[in-house]
Amino acid sequence: MAMQFAGDENVNGETRFRFWCEDTECQGNNYFYAVWESVPDIIPSGMPCPFGGDHEAEWCVAGVATVHIAGNAGGIENPHYTKSRADFEHEWMAGEIENTKKAISGEDQLTGQAASPYSKMTPNMEALVAQGLAKPLDAETAAEKKRIQDERSKVIMDQASDNLTKTERKLAGRRHDG
Repeated sequence: MAMQFAGDENVNGETRFRFWCEDTECQGNNYFYAVWESVPDIIPSGMPCPFGGDHEAEWCVAGVATVHIAGNAGGIENPHYTKSRADFEHEWMAGEIENTKKAISGEDQLTGQAASPYSKMTPNMEALVAQGLAKPLDAETAAEKKRIQDERSKVIMDQASDNLTKTERKLAGRRHDG
């Protein structure tokens, strides 16, 4: 969508426009919107104030621009744009295009460098303990937890065994092997 101003051709097909009155006594002094029944050919620069009085309401920009300006264009500066950020973004995008081409061709799978969502991950426990996100277990506590898990799994399997097929019973013990 192109940014439009009063008197420009209405290329966006807008029917809702923002106006305000200079008269401080008028209710239209605060911004208000007017909606046309059909799409006007030209963006209106003003209209008779709908709140009464013999004055015109002026068109004003409707808040946020409808276009993002990268850099400096038409005398408008974008303070968030820098050449180094733009260069970095272009470099990143070129890298992503190359990665996509490799993924589509299967090249990274053939070389064994593809990431798998099913690969087994083992967290770095030393780092987690150092950050306070995990507590180290001694061998006795770890064995006790493992025993409790096995007992609970056995109870669940005993309760569910009536509803399992022969194949499901065979595979039930190997679910979490990774």
